[in-house]
Amino acid sequence: MRRFSIIFTVFVMAFCAFMISCSSGKSGAEKTLETYLDLLKQKNFARAWDMVDKESQEIVGQEKFLEDAKYISLNTMFLKTLPAKINAEGTKVIIETEYTGQKVAMNSMPEAKINFYVNKNGDKWEINLKERIDKIKEEQKKDAIEIPIDPELLETAKLYKDKIEVKDLRNGEVEFANGQSQYMMDATVKNNTDKHLSYVGVLVKFMDEKDEKVLFEKTFFVIYTRQIEEIYPIAPGEERSIIIPGYDAGDIDGNWTGKLRWEVSAVKVATPAEMIKIEDLNLPKK
Repeated sequence: MRRFSIIFTVFVMAFCAFMISCSSGKSGAEKTLETYLDLLKQKNFARAWDMVDKESQEIVGQEKFLEDAKYISLNTMFLKTLPAKINAEGTKVIIETEYTGQKVAMNSMPEAKINFYVNKNGDKWEINLKERIDKIKEEQKKDAIEIPIDPELLETAKLYKDKIEVKDLRNGEVEFANGQSQYMMDATVKNNTDKHLSYVGVLVKFMDEKDEKVLFEKTFFVIYTRQIEEIYPIAPGEERSIIIPGYDAGDIDGNWTGKLRWEVSAVKVATPAEMIKIEDLNLPKK
């Protein structure tokens, strides 16, 4: 009987040692994700939000985070995590999942796939909402104003550029998880002409540290008429604050430190058709 007791004790100790070794075999990133998923399963979204890195919190925001978190919460019991993939530097980990049980058929739907990204910040691991960040970036690209610049706009600008003020143009960089950057601009525009203007384009030059070499330049339309969105020409004497949507900054050549030059380069005087407001057309608002 004693021999059996000893054997059983040895077995229990061996089993415990095995379980401890299995547990300790998990990486810090995997343990972080495990905790994160447990919090989502418990609908403890506030604590889960605290595990999200600063980049994701600033770009994604709590509203979109909650939208995704609630969806994952409903599916955690059906998710099986696959072996973690880590980068060469050991700072970024991707953990893919697959569906099990009654949702296994969703594995054949690429849009239903859920991947998790965990980044190292000092001594701790944090959740990065890379896929949501990428979606936001794509939405920003779609929102960017791209207007063909024809010779007429350039010639009109020569007539009116000295009477169009573009003040306080600022530029802020936003870095994304994939290493790329976008910039958001804002400015104040005042129309000192006697015409309604439907388009005002500003040629922005990104200068080097000495303010001598142009690293990148592009024309951004600070005034653009989109009647369906209730954006109308700027009136004589009107001052308007604007935001230029995010754009890809990958073309900037060199170490840009924030110096800008700009000038009005493209202008269109509004036509009678561009002056018509959407409510006068009885069209549904967007």
